[in-house]
Amino acid sequence: MDSRRYLGQAGMEAAVLPSRAAYLIAGGSVAGFRTAVTQASSRWGGMTEPIVEAQASGLSPLHEQTVRVAKVEALVNIDADFQAAKKIAQGLGLPIVDLAVIRKSNVASTCSLAEVMQFDPAYPPIAASPTGTLWQLAAAGCVEPRHFLEHVRVSRREDEFGRYQLNEDTRIHSTLAQFGEYPSTPARHTPTVLWVVEGEGFTDSIDFWNTRALRPAHMIEMPMLLLPGADTVKDWLDFPEQVARLLKSRPREFAVDVVLVSRSASPEHLLELASALGLEPTEEEPRDGARMPASPARTAPFTFRTDLDPTAWVTFERHYGVPTSFDVQVFAGGPSTLRFIQPVRFDGYAGALVRFWGEPLLGLPARPSIARLVHPDAQWRDGKLQLAFQPMPHQIAVQMTFPLLPQATEQLLDDVTTGHQLSSAGRLGTALAERAESSALLEPGVYEAAIALTTPRSKELLRRLKEHRADGHPDADLAELAATWGGRSERRYLPADKLQDVRAEDRAAALERLCALGWAERGLESVCPSCTSRSFVPLVQTSGSPQCPGCGAVSAYQSGGALTSVHYRLDSFTDRASDNGLLPHLLVIAELCRRIPRSHFLPGTDVTFEDGTQEEVDIFGIWDGKVLSGEVKTSASEFNEAQLQRDVALSQRLRADVHLLASITPVDETVRNTARELCNAAGLELEVLDQADLRPAAHKPVPATAADGLGWLRTATADLTALIEKGQPVSRGQVARILKTASGGAAPVPGHIAALSWALTEHGDDAVDLLLRLLGVLDAAIHKHGAGGQKA
Repeated sequence: MDSRRYLGQAGMEAAVLPSRAAYLIAGGSVAGFRTAVTQASSRWGGMTEPIVEAQASGLSPLHEQTVRVAKVEALVNIDADFQAAKKIAQGLGLPIVDLAVIRKSNVASTCSLAEVMQFDPAYPPIAASPTGTLWQLAAAGCVEPRHFLEHVRVSRREDEFGRYQLNEDTRIHSTLAQFGEYPSTPARHTPTVLWVVEGEGFTDSIDFWNTRALRPAHMIEMPMLLLPGADTVKDWLDFPEQVARLLKSRPREFAVDVVLVSRSASPEHLLELASALGLEPTEEEPRDGARMPASPARTAPFTFRTDLDPTAWVTFERHYGVPTSFDVQVFAGGPSTLRFIQPVRFDGYAGALVRFWGEPLLGLPARPSIARLVHPDAQWRDGKLQLAFQPMPHQIAVQMTFPLLPQATEQLLDDVTTGHQLSSAGRLGTALAERAESSALLEPGVYEAAIALTTPRSKELLRRLKEHRADGHPDADLAELAATWGGRSERRYLPADKLQDVRAEDRAAALERLCALGWAERGLESVCPSCTSRSFVPLVQTSGSPQCPGCGAVSAYQSGGALTSVHYRLDSFTDRASDNGLLPHLLVIAELCRRIPRSHFLPGTDVTFEDGTQEEVDIFGIWDGKVLSGEVKTSASEFNEAQLQRDVALSQRLRADVHLLASITPVDETVRNTARELCNAAGLELEVLDQADLRPAAHKPVPATAADGLGWLRTATADLTALIEKGQPVSRGQVARILKTASGGAAPVPGHIAALSWALTEHGDDAVDLLLRLLGVLDAAIHKHGAGGQKA
């Protein structure tokens, strides 16, 4: 028998992409650069793989940024020092693979170009020889001698490396076949980049390579060419005209036309190249742009600048892969099958990565253990769930088990503790939340009403009695206090007018809301004439003559000379939970879930760590994909420095992403600043909830004036007239809206709706003239009172 629970159909997306790497070479290693280019030129997506120099101190800030933006799967060590490479990999959080085993690596292996690209033998792309000029390798890529039989032509002519770059018809450009990015957006246009090499050109070659590696394949149109100096380019027949044709074909949405960049060429040499290409200098500010449809093409003369860095145009967040979407039938408690046609056409025994995202994965923290709950071979990459497929089928069918947030929360605790269980308070809070929707505590007066009805603890009653005694209150007042608070044997109960911390207009609604939740009950108070004891009699048990539960004498319901008052009392379970301080926890959880509904929390958990240490955490759970842990206090005064240090240390030990500091009373800046400093040192985000978030002052509407009333009535009359003039029956819903408008937004009484509906049915034909006359009277009255009522 299938034990799974069907949750419904959900939409998901997937993206197919190669396993990309960044190559580590020793500082200034020309040989290492050649080897890295050779490897990248044979791999799917190789043009997007950075090559970075590993110094003893690590990567330069620019190279570290390049690797992070590129979002590679691993580092491949070409010829860097092993210890330096290992330290760099640890700092980036990436695995490191030796070059000798790159094709056998689970994280760095990918398919060859022949498996993703169809070559035309008549028009092969060009490549450089592995021993060729360095700038030519960087510009066009290269092939190893044993691969010369592939559909690629090794060129020996310098000018071809310039011309083929114009059409992006090189070996390295071929690595982008069927390579994708998402989300798809209209391409933005930026200036054409001409990168100039003087001499050997190692620095220019590696910087050009890495800037081009970050250039999005589809989201930005930014032609990039790596060229030698003017002394060489001026001899290339018709090359200036070919560059001009490229520039003319581009839209007018950006400025400047060309940016000349070089790490080695002098400003004078850059000006010589610009002159050879027919470019004119400009001081116009650069800008990018996009228009759909594109604007007309550009016209000569074409402008250039030499003082701009194109790195900023390519350094931004992006996602890699060719995306597709599909539906999945989702089950809880067992596997769900994902089945779809993947969007990349592979030939041969190709391997690739697939990243999944969608509704069933929303809210799950990107932790390794959570990925393994979904699939034993899965890992999180770029916020998505990733699986490797070897070979890659045309139709993918894979089973995944989507954990619900409670199961994921348990797994997160298993990761960091040797044992955990709900505390006694947590069990009460969980049971109370399961009985009713605790978000009702956020409603005006509900939390305060529950607190007011909570039976006081004996120590709290003793404290209050001592305070009253010290203030000189007479014994009669002390007796009244004790009677009002009740004793340990009977739960506290109050009428609505005794809720001092609840606004008068909210009291009845708040108490009735507690009753609707099943947390409270209604009743009457009886007073025994014999023993003077007071008792609460639930309404379902009321009779003509109540009986004293103590002495058994016939009692009377307390009325105080007026109508008998309805009293309210928490049920015993809710009263016990509140007495244990659980309502602030549930209130905080309700506010967290209101802000981010896709969340789950435990309201009190005992945890045991590997060293035997035991702690209790007030709130632990998942908040929009992040792990949250923290402390809740009734009063912010309890958050002294020692308490804050303990709380933040516990959140850090639980490997939380967010530390929560919550209090029913206001949290001052001193406490906030101390907590923020501790969280910054621990690498935690800080979330503070206090009175302003949990119990904001109820909005008091401005009293309506006579002019407001006239304006509402005038608008309602005009609306009703327009409805009648259409000659169609006026529905009860339309009548209700008319009455709501006339009352300034207040919900109409059903009897009023029925009465007006009857009148329109019986006398609708005669109503138009009467309503038109009424509009005239109302307009005059509005003019007199200065009200700006809405005109018909």
